[in-house]
Amino acid sequence: MEVVKIAYLTENEFEKLGFDEVENFEKLRARAELAINMFIRNLYDFVDFEKELEYRKKAVKLATAFQIAYLDSSGIMTADEKPSVVGSSVSLGRTSISYKSTSKASTEGSRYNLSLDALNALKGAGYGYRGVCYDRY
Repeated sequence: MEVVKIAYLTENEFEKLGFDEVENFEKLRARAELAINMFIRNLYDFVDFEKELEYRKKAVKLATAFQIAYLDSSGIMTADEKPSVVGSSVSLGRTSISYKSTSKASTEGSRYNLSLDALNALKGAGYGYRGVCYDRY
């Protein structure tokens, strides 16, 4: 079985969603898709994205757009880079300010280097569910 990779989002679609034009769109899109694919566990290596339900395709496209904008504005390209920027703190005398967030959503997004907006778009369409269904019939 040959795996064919398709782009989730074109540059034209990105701009139609209301996002500002970015430099290096192709590079940022590739990075964004890597993070999204890790989060959705490479689902579209096995399922045809074009035949997916419309609301789920929209969620992936929107998450890709949010992720591209996030990568462009933050400059954080990998999950390894995130703690050094996001988890930083400043101390002045006896006063200390920490920028670390410990919410479950921020921890989950950090694991994949997803922006909170991208994570919300994906979770809203049912991606990321990790539960077990017990059928008692």
